[in-house]
Order: sequence, then structure tokens, then C-alpha cells
Amino acid sequence: MTKIRSRQQIVDAAAKVFADKGYDNARIEDIAKELGVLQGSLYYHVSSKAALLRLVTRQQFTEVVVKLEKLAAGREAPREKLKKAIRAQQRYVDRHRTASPRWFTDAHDPRRTEIEAEEDARLLSRYREAWKSILKDGVAAGEISPAIDPTITVLTLLGMCIAPAAWPPPGPGRSPGTLAALQLEMVWSGLAAGPATGLDEAAGT
Repeated sequence: MTKIRSRQQIVDAAAKVFADKGYDNARIEDIAKELGVLQGSLYYHVSSKAALLRLVTRQQFTEVVVKLEKLAAGREAPREKLKKAIRAQQRYVDRHRTASPRWFTDAHDPRRTEIEAEEDARLLSRYREAWKSILKDGVAAGEISPAIDPTITVLTLLGMCIAPAAWPPPGPGRSPGTLAALQLEMVWSGLAAGPATGLDEAAGT
């Protein structure tokens, strides 16, 4: 019988079982079997299946946040950064389809404690700030219109990017990379610096 040596070992096993069976169909027994331990041994480390899901999804989202922060701090052109950010978002949504929307809409989850909700809010804030940083770099470089509102633009971008989570599973011509390329082309024309786009007039209506 295998011994549990680390929390990461548990998270990896739970992630595999959730991916294979789906959260609703997965059982604690399945995760214990994946670890090679008795069910009681697993309960010594975690309180419930819901607690395991939180550990898995939070780690997955944290990895995305860190990657985006590194991308935003890099030296690539703003358009290239935005392209890679949208592509990374689409890949995340595709891989973690059932859990994805919760992170970006910040929907109320009664299973979360107040401390957990605050931790999630800080993580989401970091993610949105990284997107804003890319937009602000574009404005500073003269590639993105200074008339945009970074907060509204980021929320709009994320809303667009997470929408595929509610679509049927991707088929031919609808890979994360293809969707990301299409979305970039759609949004860049609206963000790119150039002649007045009517934003000032719209703001006064």
C-alpha cells in the first residue's frame, strides 16, 4: 500500500480522476485507489470531495495566473501578448470546461469559507490586472487606442473567452488555437489606435 507523501500527490490524483470521470461521477474511493491508499487514509488529509475539487481548480487557475503575469511582464509587442493571452485562456477553458466559468464570473459558492472567497478574489484580481497591463502597454506603445476603458475591456475580453465553456465540445475547425485567432482578429480592430471610433460620442448618450 502506497503512502501519501505530499499534498501535491493528492491533488494530482484527484485531478486525474476528475478529468477521467467528471466531478459528479468521481468518488473518494476512486481517488484513493488512484493513490494506492485506503479511503480512510485519504480522509486523514482532506475532508471531502468538494475540498479536493477546490484544491485542484485553485492550483490549475493559479498556474494560469502566474503564466499570464510573466507574459504581461515580457518584452513582446502588445498584440503578440494579447494573442498569447487569449490562446492561453482558450486552452484553459477547453481543458477545464466544467470548472472554468466559476473563476472568471466570481459566482457565489456556498461551499467556500469567507477566507477562501477572499483568496479567490485576490487571485482573480491578479489575473485581471495582468490583462490590464497588456492593454496599458499597448496604449503606451501607440498600438491601442487611449480611449478604451481598461477595466471594461478586460471584463469584455474575459466574457468572450469563457463563452466556449458553455458550447458543445470543440469539433473540426474549433480548436482553442483557432478560436483564439478568430477572437483576436475580432477584438484587435476595435482596440487598435487610429481615427476616432465614436467612443466619446457613445459615452455621452
